[in-house]
Amino acid sequence: MTRLTPLYCQLRAASSCPFAARQRSQVAPAADLTEEIFTNARPYSEVPGPRPIPILGNTWRMVPIIGQYDISEFAKVTKLFLDKYGRIVRLGGLIGRPDLLFVYDADEIERIYRREGPTPFRPSMPCLVKYKSEVRKDFFGDLPGVVGV
Repeated sequence: MTRLTPLYCQLRAASSCPFAARQRSQVAPAADLTEEIFTNARPYSEVPGPRPIPILGNTWRMVPIIGQYDISEFAKVTKLFLDKYGRIVRLGGLIGRPDLLFVYDADEIERIYRREGPTPFRPSMPCLVKYKSEVRKDFFGDLPGVVGV
């Protein structure tokens, strides 16, 4: 059986390999960084967002006339969330729906997608389905978008 050679340069003290200096790198191992991230992580209950009221939760906020958010202007609603609550926003208390988590930071989005496992749970948000398929069909057409909503 033939022995396979690694695709990376072998590290030697006096090597001309451009990656030879990596053995002296000051970068912490990935396991240590992951451990540090989880150690410093805040609980999910502390993620900012609109506070739900008893029985109605946050569903009332999306209802026409009485709600404070106009669902036909959903891009403006998400901008309001970003401005008021920050880069990660939780919209909980939607009747019959799990909490929605809005992430406005590309680095955090990458971490989420890389750690979600082999069977991710990404439920669609009914108001976004309506927005894309009816309100802004002229823009989206039959395309659902990058993320399944």
